Amino acid sequence: MQETTAKKPAARKPLPKAGTTAARPTLVELIRRHLTEQNEPRSAAEISTALSQAHPERGIKTKVVRVTLEGLVAKSQAQRTKQGAAVFYTAPTAPEPTTAPQAEEKPDDTDR
Repeated sequence: MQETTAKKPAARKPLPKAGTTAARPTLVELIRRHLTEQNEPRSAAEISTALSQAHPERGIKTKVVRVTLEGLVAKSQAQRTKQGAAVFYTAPTAPEPTTAPQAEEKPDDTDR
């Protein structure tokens, strides 16, 4: 005979308390914001440490930050540079504003 084992209920994230109006920013938003505030490249460990200090209730792990950063790089929402074995991340540089060339006015050939 087979014994059936009872499944444990899936762990659920606690719902936000009633009365909280501010939505909690996602990790992606926190990382983007942090990168835009920096003047020089930062490693995933540095970013993780800064975010953990700013948001101690979140339990931010360096590996998760690194994976998130790589996802942002893939979407061109962050830039990666390597210096030896170290990898550093920065906010994407703003593209140079380009003006669209204006169409030259051509004489209308119907006025002959």
